[in-house]
Amino acid sequence: MQISIWSWKNTRELLERLDDGRIDFALVEGFFKKSEYDYQKYSEENYIAVCSPDYQFRGNPDRIENLFQERLLLREEGSGTREVLERYLDSQNLSLSDFERTMEAGSLHTIKELTKSGCGITFLYETAVQDELREGTLKRIPLKSFEISHEFNFIWRRGSIYADRYMEIFRRFSS
Repeated sequence: MQISIWSWKNTRELLERLDDGRIDFALVEGFFKKSEYDYQKYSEENYIAVCSPDYQFRGNPDRIENLFQERLLLREEGSGTREVLERYLDSQNLSLSDFERTMEAGSLHTIKELTKSGCGITFLYETAVQDELREGTLKRIPLKSFEISHEFNFIWRRGSIYADRYMEIFRRFSS
């Protein structure tokens, strides 16, 4: 069995590749139809708001609504990271359009660099910015009533004859 690693693809692209048979399995952060895929939970990660340490807010950044006047840096449509934020906002009767200014980037690295440079704020998984938080190049924005965590799942097409092999690969990655 040959294993190819596809990194930094968004969830939508990975699901399309699974469905087309171009890849056999994937590790996804985004939402997927659990009725169409077999899966194993890989981890659960905290989702947080971050900015540069010297970012100047226009108002008190204690609630998500108070961030609407800030520039929001976010991943492209189809990204699991973006979808988590969109679903949270929807659950609060809010949307991305409530932010006065948004900027999309197709790379997590680009978003982190723009955020570190003070170009705006963003929402990312804590694990994705743990080094920057520790080094002090990014800081967490302490929002009230904003506690989100989300699963990362190892998935493959439901009913695959290779399910046992995929489970073995999952066990190797998760140990």
